Amino acid sequence: MHKLACPKCKKPLFLEGNSYKCEDRHTYDLSKTKYINLLLNPDKATNNPGDSKESLIARKAFLNQGYYHCISDTINDYIAKHSMGSTQILDLGCGEGYYTWRMKETLNNLEHTYYGLDISKEAINMATKYTRDIYWIVGNSKNIPVQDHSMDVICALFTVVNKEELERCLAKDGYIIHVTANPKHLVEIKELIYDEIKIKSDEYIRLPFTIRESWDLVEQVHINNHEDALNLLKMTPHYYHIKKEKRHVLDTLESMDITIDIKITVYEV
Repeated sequence: MHKLACPKCKKPLFLEGNSYKCEDRHTYDLSKTKYINLLLNPDKATNNPGDSKESLIARKAFLNQGYYHCISDTINDYIAKHSMGSTQILDLGCGEGYYTWRMKETLNNLEHTYYGLDISKEAINMATKYTRDIYWIVGNSKNIPVQDHSMDVICALFTVVNKEELERCLAKDGYIIHVTANPKHLVEIKELIYDEIKIKSDEYIRLPFTIRESWDLVEQVHINNHEDALNLLKMTPHYYHIKKEKRHVLDTLESMDITIDIKITVYEV
């Protein structure tokens, strides 16, 4: 049973024909590819918010090569060990859907219900190509369209979150899996395009909740070719910060070793 809620009034949504409606008759049509757009106009700053199409295409191409399986597998292993019975799982900022899709495929539990939410309509439309057995939602993490205290697991991988909404949406005894980049993450890419690598404090991205567990995941991964290396760069913000005098680096990218260095923190509210 899904736990979708109207983004306007927060009342439960129910499926009627090809539309989701609440008791106040706010109506949201399913798209042809079966995602639901629950993004209200006040919740978006532009007509096409979210990552660019170029970035999304690059991300899907790169992730589907398996380079980041270690991140996906680690998250999925944790959920498998710590979630019993019927579980509502929300992936915030799911992008083109890779992590959400692998979660469903790996956990393979018919009692679980999966939701992938992203502010980008383009990203969610791409996500439907993986599977339509996930509730793919266009929405804003500042106004998550699910019922109060209904999510047993909320995943936030490399994305901005809103602590008030996390508190509202998380079920009693639920937990949040927060994945953030450590300073050495993709350091080889940074060394190619920056004259100086500035180390920023991650204090501002830590969440004000009780930490259940926290650990670093560090892996060396070999990128096989120019195309994959370029896609990796294009899917990161670093691509858009390259100075003119460094643009030649794009032509020189070849097979290379990169460092995955992330922090995984599990919070309770």
